[in-house]
Amino acid sequence: MPCSSDDATTRYLHLLKEVAVAANEAIGVDAALRKILQSVCRVTGWPVGHTLKYRPGGELVSTGIWHVDDRYPTDSFEAFRRASEPLCFTSGIGLPGPVLLEGQPLEVINTHADAHFPRQDATMAAGLATGFAFPVRSGNSITAVLEFFTTRPQRLSPELLDVMAQVGVQLGRVFERQNAQQALLASEQRSRQILDSAGDAFIGMDARGAITAWNRAAETIFGWSRAEVLGQTVAETIVPDQYRDAHQRGLARFLTHGKAQALGQRLELPALHRDGREFPLEITLWSLEEENDWSFFAFAHDISARKEAEQALEHRALHDALTGLPNRALVLDRLQQCLSRRAGSNDGIAVLFIDLDHFKRINDSFGHDAGDQVLITVAQRLRQVMRPTDTVARLAGDEFVIVCPDVASHTDAIAIAQRLLAELAPPIQLKEDSVFVAASIGIAMAEPGWDAEKLIGSADIAMYEAKTGGHSHYQLFDEQMQMQVTTRLQIENELHRALDHGEFCLFFQPIVAAATGEVVSVEALLRWQHPVKGLLSPAEFIPIAEETGLIVPIGTWVIEETCRLAQAWSFLRDTHLPLGISVNLSPRQLLQSDLVDTVKRIFSTCAFDPSRIEFGFEVTETAVMNDPEAAASTLQALRELGAQIAIDDFGTGYSSLAYLKHFPVDTLKIDRSFVMGISEGNVDQAIVRAVTGLGHALDLVVVAEGVETAEQARILRHLEVDLLQGFLYAHPQPAEQLEALLLNACRVTRSA
Repeated sequence: MPCSSDDATTRYLHLLKEVAVAANEAIGVDAALRKILQSVCRVTGWPVGHTLKYRPGGELVSTGIWHVDDRYPTDSFEAFRRASEPLCFTSGIGLPGPVLLEGQPLEVINTHADAHFPRQDATMAAGLATGFAFPVRSGNSITAVLEFFTTRPQRLSPELLDVMAQVGVQLGRVFERQNAQQALLASEQRSRQILDSAGDAFIGMDARGAITAWNRAAETIFGWSRAEVLGQTVAETIVPDQYRDAHQRGLARFLTHGKAQALGQRLELPALHRDGREFPLEITLWSLEEENDWSFFAFAHDISARKEAEQALEHRALHDALTGLPNRALVLDRLQQCLSRRAGSNDGIAVLFIDLDHFKRINDSFGHDAGDQVLITVAQRLRQVMRPTDTVARLAGDEFVIVCPDVASHTDAIAIAQRLLAELAPPIQLKEDSVFVAASIGIAMAEPGWDAEKLIGSADIAMYEAKTGGHSHYQLFDEQMQMQVTTRLQIENELHRALDHGEFCLFFQPIVAAATGEVVSVEALLRWQHPVKGLLSPAEFIPIAEETGLIVPIGTWVIEETCRLAQAWSFLRDTHLPLGISVNLSPRQLLQSDLVDTVKRIFSTCAFDPSRIEFGFEVTETAVMNDPEAAASTLQALRELGAQIAIDDFGTGYSSLAYLKHFPVDTLKIDRSFVMGISEGNVDQAIVRAVTGLGHALDLVVVAEGVETAEQARILRHLEVDLLQGFLYAHPQPAEQLEALLLNACRVTRSA
């Protein structure tokens, strides 16, 4: 199907309304059939529609009425038409035959695979892969079958099959009305028989409003027998009390002027059943002047089922299927109405944007059924704590929005947020477990000139700010946040451009042996050569790249470029200058499902040999501890490719020594925060001594970062740190400058 979800539901709703209009306003059956074929083909996207009618004797034959999409090849269709129109389908045969047998819409069938399909060769030649059909009912009988074909294998949704059944009922009334109108020209007895066989109520009325004709369908629909109503007025029997005066005035106007706007029109009116209940009625009226007196006739049918179907479709289009809450479309509409009513007044409107914290963990730990139950419970709790005038909506996933009219101040909005957090705090009981749910809430108050999208967007921005404060926080929106978001969006767009235009480059910082000062490896560091702002450090763009996911393609480029340069430096091995090279992996990259395959591909494409130049990946403690099991698996796979693994910024995260024991790690890098004050106090020295001892006990290489003074280097050597990195030895530098440094080191090595 070309559309889905809310969009499909809205299309089906419009289709039902179009069919109702066509069934009542078309001039004759053929016109109605052509209009309905066209409507169904447009909504479903299927290019070919065809009508077959029931012929006495139990056969379905072609009416010659088709609808063909303009984009479907004419030659293919003509061959298919010639193969179809001479055929007669009996019960159970072909595509329309089973519909005649079962009386129900037929699911999609594969016309190429079904050996019993009579037009198999023709459909294959025409490129028509699948078809479906549904019956047209007149009373309890099937009078026609509509069949449709498309070029791609497809399955129909249950919603569309239900809609097609309703379409068949609507179209059946056109056949009934045609038969009934023809019956008026026949004898009274035959007219009575035909009228009584109709599925629609047929009502006759004289100029006084007294009922003169009443068929069996009218008895069923209104609950009155023919004997009971003949001679009674329409107003007294089937018109609800509140509409009787209008009915009488309309009849009087017609008798005076000979004109009435309602005549010949399809009308939807409330009607009264004998038991006193009201129900929706669709009615078509016309008049007839005989012997200087007027008579009036009407066909009417109960449209309760159609109205219920329309209401169900409309509800589905505007409400979340899981929780029953209004969806994005409905909450935007209600919020815009609130804003329109607010114009010119000082009434406050607050919008609260709610996002559950770490909801993914519930799905991952307990399964999606449990996650759905949590969302349902959260929706119930939100509704319970809010006023009837507030709108609680679910946007998507674990995001909810609440619209609160008549909120006087920010203080009142904060009180609402606090009440919501308190309501969500108690545990949610699942089948065998209970879970606690925390939420982040963004609050925005309506400002002059704001529309619904702006207000919800501002609350969304505030919600993200609330998340930075931890669990169960709320945050008010201010314009500074908007500026930050605009800046982030601008940087995101520029990052896309930077990838496309090759604006990224690599700098390298040497790492030296503590004992000799010789360069043993280099760390690749990303820089952005911005066309306007100049050279930017990672701190200015990496957080946004991580947040938006752009860090993944950027990180892939870093690995590719580092491998290419490392391959160029492989000659250093031949000069007996050992060299390793490492790149940083971000938390998002570490969770990248195809990271190992990507690295394997890059190594293969670059013909990279890790045995000639040691290639390493550096990951922070925090990144590893986000998902220790998955991280350990990924790092082990990278190690099996020949890569070295280093834990960066060690001592600053929330590592677990129990996990560290099982990680495939080669190197620990002591964070610069412990090196800066190492010459001024014993605390930092004690930490470095402990980390170094731990590393050596685990047979790991220990690197100290941020070495800037000779005194720091001396102490670190004394504490038996293996490798040193920092400005004392070299600043991060472009590849060309690093190559010169390395070549100079080679010359020194050779002369020695």
